[in-house]
Amino acid sequence: MDKIGQISTYTVSLFGHSFDVNPINFIMTWIVMGLLAIIAILSTKRLNIIPKPIQNVAELIYEFIEDIVISTLGQKDGKRFVPFIFTVFVFTLMGNWIGILPNFAVMLGTLIAVVHNIFGAESVQIAWAGLTNIQLTPDPSAWYNFLFHVPDFEEPTRSINTDLAMALMVFFVVHAFGIKKNGILGYLKGYWGDVIPCEGKWLLLAPINIMIPLNIISEISAVVSHSFRLFGNIFGGFMIITIVSSLTKFIAIPIGLLAFFGLFAGLVQAFVFTMLAVTYIGQKA
Repeated sequence: MDKIGQISTYTVSLFGHSFDVNPINFIMTWIVMGLLAIIAILSTKRLNIIPKPIQNVAELIYEFIEDIVISTLGQKDGKRFVPFIFTVFVFTLMGNWIGILPNFAVMLGTLIAVVHNIFGAESVQIAWAGLTNIQLTPDPSAWYNFLFHVPDFEEPTRSINTDLAMALMVFFVVHAFGIKKNGILGYLKGYWGDVIPCEGKWLLLAPINIMIPLNIISEISAVVSHSFRLFGNIFGGFMIITIVSSLTKFIAIPIGLLAFFGLFAGLVQAFVFTMLAVTYIGQKA
């Protein structure tokens, strides 16, 4: 309990500067990308008119994102951004969900051990001290004992570094699209505002146009809020599950919390993060 939220880092020296690196977050990010690559290969390896389950799920998610993006950005711009938005969604979703895999392994091992005990196995010891205090000790030689020792998976999206990097990626894509679509002058006019006309002699008043710094601050705050919203919800859910699980011995109440914060909240936050990206792109269209 005393180490909740503690981050293990090591220092790397590069070009005379020292940087703190979180190796767990780095590794988990690559694990998420690897899992997504495997799922992509399996879902597209043998495409059929009548899709198999994994292909069917992939197509449903893609078509769902495609409908939302096209309805928001229009047919032309929407088609262009569907692959990018889809990638943002599935990466964020997998990043939110991967941390609950060890918890599912423990719950599965617990259920197997309880059933094993019901059928008379003496290798499983269960001590009942109330609904929220159930001590279960499986025999180390039991075949399912490994389920209780699955390494903890830290969600990449639980780190503000990952969330900020994703928000910055969306930021650069949005503004690059705005410049390409409206031209550099048309893009800069968006920062000018409607108080002072952006033409002719009025351009001399640019240094005192209060709308320019306000709009720049607005763009920066959008990146901060985009990243901190995801970080706050994922980290907050992790804290609640961890604290309550430790207090209730991970048997009764945490199952419902895991279902909500791990699955439902992870899905909702991935959807919100993705839809905000679509909204930002639509504002620059």
